[in-house]
Amino acid sequence: MEEKITLANICGYKEEKEQVRNIIKLLNNYKEYEKQGVTIPRGLIFQGPPGTGKTLFAKAIAGECNYDFNVAFSNEVAENTLDTLKLAFETAEERSKKDKKPALIYIDELDKLVYTDTYGNLVDKDAREAARFLLQKLDETRTTNRILIIASTNNYGKIPNALLRSGRFDKKLLMDLPDAESRKEILKFYIKDHPLFKHINLSSLALKTQGMSGADLKTLINNTLLEYITKKESVVLDDFIKIINEMNFETIGKEWASDTVALEVLAHEIGHAVVGYDLTKNWGNVNALRYGDTEGSTTLVRTDFDFEEPICDDEGLNAEEEKSHPTYQSILDEVCISLGGKAAEEVLLGEKSIGLGGDLRNIRRLFGFLNDNACFGFDLCDSYYADATPAEIRFKSFNYFSKLIKRLYKKTKKIVSKNKLLCLYLVDEIHSNNDVLSGEEINKRYKYYLKNKTELDRKYNKLTVRGLVDEKEKDSN
Repeated sequence: MEEKITLANICGYKEEKEQVRNIIKLLNNYKEYEKQGVTIPRGLIFQGPPGTGKTLFAKAIAGECNYDFNVAFSNEVAENTLDTLKLAFETAEERSKKDKKPALIYIDELDKLVYTDTYGNLVDKDAREAARFLLQKLDETRTTNRILIIASTNNYGKIPNALLRSGRFDKKLLMDLPDAESRKEILKFYIKDHPLFKHINLSSLALKTQGMSGADLKTLINNTLLEYITKKESVVLDDFIKIINEMNFETIGKEWASDTVALEVLAHEIGHAVVGYDLTKNWGNVNALRYGDTEGSTTLVRTDFDFEEPICDDEGLNAEEEKSHPTYQSILDEVCISLGGKAAEEVLLGEKSIGLGGDLRNIRRLFGFLNDNACFGFDLCDSYYADATPAEIRFKSFNYFSKLIKRLYKKTKKIVSKNKLLCLYLVDEIHSNNDVLSGEEINKRYKYYLKNKTELDRKYNKLTVRGLVDEKEKDSN
C-alpha cells in the first residue's frame, strides 16, 4: 500500500501550500462552503517544469482529504488509453456516490493526452476523443459538484484553449523551480542527519543549486553519497560543486594531462571570476576540468536575470532579489564578465584564443537584450535609424555594437590588469585544489590575499602562469 502523502511531506513552496490549503479546506467542508455559494473548482491544473512536485501536491490533496488517488492517465504507462480514462472516471464516480463525498481524479502530463500542434489544433483522433471526453466530464461537474479533476503539465501551451477557459480547468497553480529558501528546506530533508554532510552549510549549498528542481536536488544528494560514501568521512562544499557540474554538463569532469594546459584554462576562467567580483562584489565557482567539449567553466553569480543570488556569509541565507527586467548597466556588466576570459588570456598569457566560443555566444545573447529598444529607451530607432534602408540598418547596428564591445573590452582588460597579481595567486590556489574552487572558498583566499598583499605580491610579481608549473616542479623535487 502506497504511503499517505500530506502537505507536511512537501518542503518549501510556502505560497503554493497556502493556495492548496484553501482547496483542501473547501473539499473537507464542501457542505458549509456550498451554503455560502462556493463550489468546488471543476478542474485544477498544476503547471511548471519537471520535478517541481506537481504530482506530489496532487497526492497531498488526496492525503489531506482522505481520498483515493485515482490516476486517470499517466504518460509513463503505455497501456493508458481512452478506455482506461473512462474506467477511472467511472470508478471515482461510483466511490463518490458510495462514500457520499467528492472524489479526486488525477491526469499526469495532460499535454501528452490532448496535444495540439503549432496552430492549436489537436494532433490526432485519440487526442480529439480524449479532449471531448474531458470537456464532457468538466461540464458534468457543474451539476454533480462531486468530482475534482486535477491535472499536471510541463507544457501548458500545448493544451487546447477549450480546456483552459474559465469553467473548465478554472483553478491554475504555477509550480516554478524552488527558490533559495525552498531549496534549503528540500536539501535539509534529503540530507537529514547523515554524517557525510555534517560540515555542509545548507545556506551556501542552496545558493549553489539555483535552477534545480526538487527532483534534481534529490539526485544531487544521491550522487554525492554514491561518489564519496566510501572515500570520505565528510564532504565539503567543493565536493558538491563537482557533482553539480557533472549534472549540468551531463558528463564527468576530467583533469588535464598537462599542468600547463590546466593553468592556461584556469587563467581564462579566473578572468571571468575577477571581473565578475569587481563589478558585482561576489565570486563565482571556478573549475578547469574538461566536461566533454567544455574546457573549464565559471559559474557566475547572476546566471539569469530573474534572480541574483549573492554569496552568503556564515550567518545564513541571503534572500534572492527579484528583478522583473535586466537593466542596461547590468547587461553591460554581463558582457564585461564574458569578455573577462579573453582579457585574462591577453594579460596573463599574451594570447587571445584559448576558449571564446561560449563567451561569444553569451555576448550575442546579451546583445539581443540590448537590441530591444523598448526596454531601455535605447535610442537606436528614431534618429539613428531614421529613413535607413535594411542594408544601412545592418551596417549601423554592426558599427554601433562594434564600438560598444571595444569600449567594454578596454574596461575589462583594465580590471584584469590592475588585478594581475591577484589573478596569478588565485590561479595557483585553484590549481592546488584540483582545479575546482567554490565562490566561498575563493572569497576566503581573496581575504587572505588582502591581508598578506605585500608578501604575496612580491612572490607573484616574479612569476607568470606558465612559470607556476616550473615552481611546482621545483617543489616536488
